[in-house]
Amino acid sequence: MNKTLNRSVSGTTIAIIIVVIVIIIVGAVVGGYYATRKPTTTSTVSAPPYILIGTLYASTGSFATSSMSQYEGLQTWAKWVNESGGIYVKEYGKKIPVKIVAYDDLSSTSTAQSDYQQLLNVNHVNILVADFGSVLTAPAVSLTNASHILLWDVTGSSYAFFVNNPYIIDTSIPVSGAWVSVIAEFLHSLNISKVAVLYASNDFNAYQDYLLGTYFKQYGITPILNESYPTSTSDFSSYIATLESLKPQAVIEFGYPTDDIPFLNQLASSKASFPLIYTNYPGLQLPNLVSGVGGNMNGTFTGAFPPIVEYKVNYGPNLTQFASLFESTYPGVPINYNVLAGFNAGLIIQAAIQDAGTFTNQTALKQAVLNDISGKIVTLTGPFEITQNGEQLGETPAIAQIWIYPNMTTKLTIVWPSNLANGTAVYPEPPLP
Repeated sequence: MNKTLNRSVSGTTIAIIIVVIVIIIVGAVVGGYYATRKPTTTSTVSAPPYILIGTLYASTGSFATSSMSQYEGLQTWAKWVNESGGIYVKEYGKKIPVKIVAYDDLSSTSTAQSDYQQLLNVNHVNILVADFGSVLTAPAVSLTNASHILLWDVTGSSYAFFVNNPYIIDTSIPVSGAWVSVIAEFLHSLNISKVAVLYASNDFNAYQDYLLGTYFKQYGITPILNESYPTSTSDFSSYIATLESLKPQAVIEFGYPTDDIPFLNQLASSKASFPLIYTNYPGLQLPNLVSGVGGNMNGTFTGAFPPIVEYKVNYGPNLTQFASLFESTYPGVPINYNVLAGFNAGLIIQAAIQDAGTFTNQTALKQAVLNDISGKIVTLTGPFEITQNGEQLGETPAIAQIWIYPNMTTKLTIVWPSNLANGTAVYPEPPLP
């Protein structure tokens, strides 16, 4: 009995010793592996003090009004996100505030070119945000493509930017084709076929014109005039005389605010009258256009963007909340689309960083936008939806008719498409004063 017990105890002791030896060996191997492996936990990684956001703005020159609005929107986003501690970055396991590094390009493309290089090569910003519009975005496109750095494009919608370029994301304004897709449909609904088109000779407006032509073909519309003018044009008298001789049912002018203002004013002073006039920018910068044009755009048509159109958001503040935030940052400054576009760019960048868990891995950031953000969020500028090439298609503008009252108050009636319309088009429109 005792011998049997002793043998049992002895066997058990040997088994325990063997198990202990195995544990020691395995522990040594695993310990050696982790001792030589680079740390991956967020607790061992030192977080930088800021996420550096690089951008440009134009304080003077032909793009100053639009550019400063966009910049103010981006600055408002930075203030808003930093009030909550910054953006959560999984890579570091904490929130990191954002810091904007900005240079004044003075509306000059050559200055913008060197400033973008400064931001990337000297300031080493983590995120590069383009200045306003296609003209001031263009200098960054080839630079970021060659450098394999994502360009967060706010309001540059030239189709050319997205051809063979995997390093661009259109955060806000729709690509040129989306701008014009509703115009041909709208004209067709009014049985208009005799159309004259004038457009400024820059990437943005030239592609608007080209793509509008493809939509015209779908509806059997052949323009009786299709002519470009230098973007810097201030005298439209010869173009207006040509339009009067052709007597089109509709006149479409694609330009920047610096083109729309003299065009509309000179139409009124010439007493030229056309059944329908459509221009680009009143629906984007109505307060600024009213101060420059006033009643001379009464009854004309434009593309309608927020804040004229309001969307039910599921990411970020809604328009009412944003208005309060913006007023506290820039008291007395009116809100236009470019303000919202700048803020929206920040929202998209914020969502991408949160989803990717990093702000340095360019591939991860773009994949986060394409796979997890596009088609899933609606912000104060509308549905965010981009193609694999980075083109914004979700924020398609509506068409609105502009009414200016004697006291210079305004009303915009959304007339197309029907699912957004809150009124019907007055066609022919009343003659300009």
